[in-house]
Amino acid sequence: MATVALCVTWAFSNEADSVSLQEVPSLDLLKASADSIAKADSVNAPKAPDSSVSTVPAAPTKTVLYLGGGERSPWFQLGVLYGIEEYGIPVDSVVATSWGAWIASLWTRGVPLDDIQKLMLDSAIVDFVGHDLSAVGSELGYRKTDSYEIPISVSGIPTIRSRFAVMMDTSRSIRTEKKSLTPDSMQVVRALARLRFQESLYRQRQEIRIPFAVQSCESGNPVVVGNSVPEVIASLPLWGNDSAGLSGELCPYYAMPVEDNAQELSIIVASDPLRAPIVGDERTRLIKQHAAEILASQPGIVVRAHTILDTSRSVWIQSGFSSLEKQLAGFKVLNGRRVDYSVNRSSAKPWFRFEPTYNTLSSEVQNTVKAYWEDSDTGLVAPKNFALDMLQNPAYDSLTLDMQPSGNVAVESAVHPMLDLAAGGFGSNAFGPNAYAEAAVHYVDHVEIELVLAGFWGGYSYGVRPRLNISKLWNRHWNLQFGYDYLKLVPLKSYNNVHRWLRIKSEERSDLTMNLLYTMDSRQRISAEFIFGSRYYDLDSAYYGDRPIKTFPVSPMLHYRYLNGADDNWFANEGYVLNVWGGFESIGFDDGILDVVPIYWKLLADARYSISPVPFVTLTAAAVGAIERYHDEGHGYVSPKSFQKAPLDVAYRLHAAATPWSTEWYNPELSSHEYAMLRLNGGIHGNYLGAWIFGAYYHDFEDSPYADLDVDKFVFEPALRFAYRSVTAYAGISRVVDYGTFGDLTHLSEYNYFIRIGNYSF
Repeated sequence: MATVALCVTWAFSNEADSVSLQEVPSLDLLKASADSIAKADSVNAPKAPDSSVSTVPAAPTKTVLYLGGGERSPWFQLGVLYGIEEYGIPVDSVVATSWGAWIASLWTRGVPLDDIQKLMLDSAIVDFVGHDLSAVGSELGYRKTDSYEIPISVSGIPTIRSRFAVMMDTSRSIRTEKKSLTPDSMQVVRALARLRFQESLYRQRQEIRIPFAVQSCESGNPVVVGNSVPEVIASLPLWGNDSAGLSGELCPYYAMPVEDNAQELSIIVASDPLRAPIVGDERTRLIKQHAAEILASQPGIVVRAHTILDTSRSVWIQSGFSSLEKQLAGFKVLNGRRVDYSVNRSSAKPWFRFEPTYNTLSSEVQNTVKAYWEDSDTGLVAPKNFALDMLQNPAYDSLTLDMQPSGNVAVESAVHPMLDLAAGGFGSNAFGPNAYAEAAVHYVDHVEIELVLAGFWGGYSYGVRPRLNISKLWNRHWNLQFGYDYLKLVPLKSYNNVHRWLRIKSEERSDLTMNLLYTMDSRQRISAEFIFGSRYYDLDSAYYGDRPIKTFPVSPMLHYRYLNGADDNWFANEGYVLNVWGGFESIGFDDGILDVVPIYWKLLADARYSISPVPFVTLTAAAVGAIERYHDEGHGYVSPKSFQKAPLDVAYRLHAAATPWSTEWYNPELSSHEYAMLRLNGGIHGNYLGAWIFGAYYHDFEDSPYADLDVDKFVFEPALRFAYRSVTAYAGISRVVDYGTFGDLTHLSEYNYFIRIGNYSF
């Protein structure tokens, strides 16, 4: 049998989403491109038996197609099947292994070849079809080691962080295993791809039309087993399967006859070109070499390319078609028997809804894992969102999705207590540099538990902030959070340059917080937030004496949030959010004589919309409004009563978040019992760097007596920002003016210069 070099180029997209049916090479084009090859080879082609000679044996009674595995094998086999259907070559049965088993399972059920190609081009699996994903270290199958990952916290305070899984081995000894700080994205990709391969087979509800069996291996010897979906999936070289899903040292790489049969015409499809080097690890090369030696002695028709120089998928399809076409003379022994494969073809639609099952999970984690599956999601969107959301919690160490014939998806996950240790720092020219340390434990036992102990210390300020978060309570939609703040905050004198009679020199907090949160759906949540506080204020002694003033704020609030997009108040690229707070506050205070500010009501609303017309440009618009009111007998609803101490009146007013820097400390110009504000900002940004401009118009309905500017104010803040994980640096200039001083925006010397390291809030 002569061999020829085949090098065919074909324009074919690598992206599944961009491939249309029109881009599939037509049979006419495939035939035309191979005509010259077939003619050139005809002189050396095997001669058909002469029917007039009586010594010619009878034609084989059975035609068996053998499909194996190998690099790009599904695409090559698809071309072979296009040729078989075009020329009506009868196939009485199919024996297949590895990727050939997946293709055969679809084709023998009558799935049109164009539909098979669409499945192969599905975005969830297109990058994996034809590859060996079972070997450790496979480029596509396993995530690269993160030993060299810079251990910087993903978000929050800039810190160096280490994460450890705490496990108990069979000897009941405690050991730790270092873990990555980021979710294993390849774990999600692998789980979804495996599920997609299973779904592609289970969706085919029609009976097998052509007998089909998987060739497997027992004790190193090839054997023919059944054709069920689990047997097909087990034969694929997927993650978690033994090499090629088979056992033994030398197992089928190509599917080939187990024994010679004179009544059988074997069509053996070998995807590896004849003139191609044997590549892979030592075991893979051994298997390939062993398969090639057996292949050389096989009777029947071997469909194999001589050389393929172009590795695009369309060329492999073309090669499969042409390689079969070169062997047409060998099929004359079938005496003209032809089959019409186009009869009664039917396309199966994808599964609309998956039903998850959690029977393999322990009772301690079932309810928490269930909480991540959104019943409203359909198709592959449901398991994708489920996997991405669940693996955000570091306590879930692994995830496996296994589809059942009924459409149920069996969910398996390993859960271990996780320990985080972090150390770093933050600061600004408002509070100076501060060292920071944190220890956190993540655990799952019927509910998700997160315990965080954090503390910081600087030249003047310090604090301890423990937090306990309990998630997935009751009907899985409830979260409960407890927190305690023991802080002393001392702004730097160079920053705290307001009037001395308005100045708060330091503030000590001893606040207990509680938050009961109900998640309505993926976008909406409502929470009840409580603060029970005890605070000391050190004011200017020339005006208020040396005695610190103590206050006791109590503030229950309801908070509703609708979020679509990133949860970032200042630097979200896309999406919108609506936040509404409503509640009341009561404040007792002691400056030598116990007194109380009567209960007053609070209402705040903040709506923001962000858009990025191009990836590196972001524009944001926001509208904000807030009001506080106290019911005074005979006067109706009026502004809350005064403390008769100006700094406290400023501290307990509403503080407008006009720009990122304006939230650093109490600003009398942006403090009021009633205000409205419009914000606009835009930025040009890349991977880590961005230039931003924030602007706001602020109207003070109260006309606060502690503000120097008029009721209509304008805030302008250009800044530069560096952001890599938790390491953020924000630096720029900021200015607040009114109508009368609007022209001062051009006077750079009157701006406040600032720098802030880290995302933090007090």
